[in-house]
Amino acid sequence: MNVVIAGGGTAGHVNPALALAHALEPAAVTMVGTVKGVETRLVPAAGLPLETIDVVGFDRGRPWAFPSVAGRAGRAMLQARKVLRRARPDVVVGMGGYVSLPVCAAARLSGIPSVIHEQNIVLGLANRTCKPLARRVAVSFEETLAQTGHKGVFTGNPVLPELVETDRKAARAAGLTTFELEANRKTLLVFGGSLGARRVNEAALGLAQRWEDRVDLQVVHICGRAEEDRLRSALQQASGELIYRLVPYVARMAEAYAVADLALCRGGATTVAELSIWGLPAVIVPYPHHRDRQQERHGRVLANHGAAQVLLDADADADRVARITGGLLGDDTTRATMSKAMLDLGRPDAAAALASVVREAAT
Repeated sequence: MNVVIAGGGTAGHVNPALALAHALEPAAVTMVGTVKGVETRLVPAAGLPLETIDVVGFDRGRPWAFPSVAGRAGRAMLQARKVLRRARPDVVVGMGGYVSLPVCAAARLSGIPSVIHEQNIVLGLANRTCKPLARRVAVSFEETLAQTGHKGVFTGNPVLPELVETDRKAARAAGLTTFELEANRKTLLVFGGSLGARRVNEAALGLAQRWEDRVDLQVVHICGRAEEDRLRSALQQASGELIYRLVPYVARMAEAYAVADLALCRGGATTVAELSIWGLPAVIVPYPHHRDRQQERHGRVLANHGAAQVLLDADADADRVARITGGLLGDDTTRATMSKAMLDLGRPDAAAALASVVREAAT
């Protein structure tokens, strides 16, 4: 079986696509993305062929740009048809985002069945447009099925196999060494997603002063490359007993999850999927500028199941973060309850479930 998977721009679209590609083995998979997105690095590293098309997203806040975006999308669809002629797929999968639209449209014009997958709790613009063209609409949250009609199927959000299949005891031992941590301290893991998050970074940085005398706590702070120099300079002023590890990027997130007792993070779909698979309790600080407030909705799903707390971005100052995370790190019983609730939400079989939908659509 030959499969074309379209998805790019951010790791939130690319990593689920790579997880699906792994689950589809031994099918021949061709990835389609952009020339500037993270897929240009992640897809070749995964050993998969990458075809690129020239396409950009439409900013609904700039309606005057629609003619130029539409013209570019038309050219991208022609490029996508050429990709499909070369790859000769039995089925096309759109993973959401603006890369999916021209590829799924080209598949429809070429008579090739397609499946779309929505990572977020709300169907994005590209997936809403592609829904009439697709044979099935796979979703990461059961709540999204209300938007999909009879085509909808709940699969969960595919997570990379190295996070699902890892030896957690070994990953914890490796993580303690990698981050130079002490095994007897409680660990707060801070991260903002693939591009970092300034508000989360600022709040976490305040912990270095507020917890400077804590000998029972430690922090692993993944800050993003753009913020590293500024934050490291600020951290030089901190001293005391707290162990605070600032790193710009972590290639093996399994090690970070394995050492953590609690996460402070954004609420992106990939983050939520990974937290639930690991059973890691979290304080979610949603990105506030999405039109549909999708990250807040993700966080509320977790909070409603007792797996997380939601702290709005505007409220996420260092004092509140210190009080909430410090309280949870000191309460083993509450964290254990949250961890179980998180695991109950996890879908470690999401990639396999989506792969089954894709194979069915190809027949």
